[in-house]
Amino acid sequence: MVEEQRGNNTPGRPNAPNAWSRHLLWLSGIWVLPLCGILRWILPPSVLSASLVLVVACSLAPLPALLLSRRQRNHVLREVRDAREEAEQLKLQLDTVRYRTARMREELSAADQQARLSHQLTLLGQFTAGFMHEFNNPLAIVTSRIEVLLEERQGDAALCSDLQQMLKEMRYMGNIASTLLQALRRERGGEVFAPSAPSEALKEALAALLPSAQEQGVRVVEEIADVPRVNLPGHVVSEVVRGLLSNALDALKGREGATIWIRLEPYRTAGAKVLLRIEDNGPGVPESIREHLFEPFISQSPGRERLGLGLFLGASLLDMYDGRMWYEDRSGGGASFIVEIPPARFTRGQPYHWFVGGNPS
Repeated sequence: MVEEQRGNNTPGRPNAPNAWSRHLLWLSGIWVLPLCGILRWILPPSVLSASLVLVVACSLAPLPALLLSRRQRNHVLREVRDAREEAEQLKLQLDTVRYRTARMREELSAADQQARLSHQLTLLGQFTAGFMHEFNNPLAIVTSRIEVLLEERQGDAALCSDLQQMLKEMRYMGNIASTLLQALRRERGGEVFAPSAPSEALKEALAALLPSAQEQGVRVVEEIADVPRVNLPGHVVSEVVRGLLSNALDALKGREGATIWIRLEPYRTAGAKVLLRIEDNGPGVPESIREHLFEPFISQSPGRERLGLGLFLGASLLDMYDGRMWYEDRSGGGASFIVEIPPARFTRGQPYHWFVGGNPS
């Protein structure tokens, strides 16, 4: 039907209604003839009356054509207005369809990325389970051998000091290994532990990484305030701090005036979370990865040489014990990671003043 209408409207093939309309428009002036006859019959025959009848006939003859043209003009204008409104509605509908299509593409992309991430985590959990089984056996053998050497070489003070440090690191590795698989699965372990002192965990982490910082020429500023014990194992706090310090050292390689700030903020409100800040004056974290900073396999390293599991494991470990970690831009440039740790419940070894509004001294 549309093709037929288009064919009828093509030039050289005028349709019947349009042809009849033009013919009737030319014949519409005949209606003045009876009027002219009446006027000639009423007026006396003269040149003046004939001229008057002619003027009236010429004036009134186009009247039907003018009325019809005005009507057609209004009809055309109304159709144009309706067409514009319909075009605007179609444009809005098209924009809506484009927006929904873009949203669906983003959702599909996010779902695909999440599926890949879940698959990677599954493979990582399977790999870690097997690795921990193989890792714990030689670790236990080395730990036992160091304990035996400590008993056999008690007279050598220097050697015993080194062995004590080695034994401490081996036990630390064993503690981390026992909780690593649970962190990857985001499940809290059922182990029994004593509340830990964050300041002691910070000292252990600094003792392990301070030689690397001195060799690299990085200045480490400690601002350690007095805070209560926290409700998570000390080796977890130490592991989180070690990961953040290691990332800061990597970011500060080759920079002049490189500085790392370790701030354990003063504890002022009873029951509040303990806040720890690890800051550096390095390049900071690019905005492109900030939203995915604590996801696995996200790394700032050029060429992605590293797996990018450090921040993910640290955040997972904290999540197991109701803690959390987030990133902020440092004032003056650089990166700032904030660690929030829940305080331990009141115990015999925990000062009561932490739960009643601060140290009375």
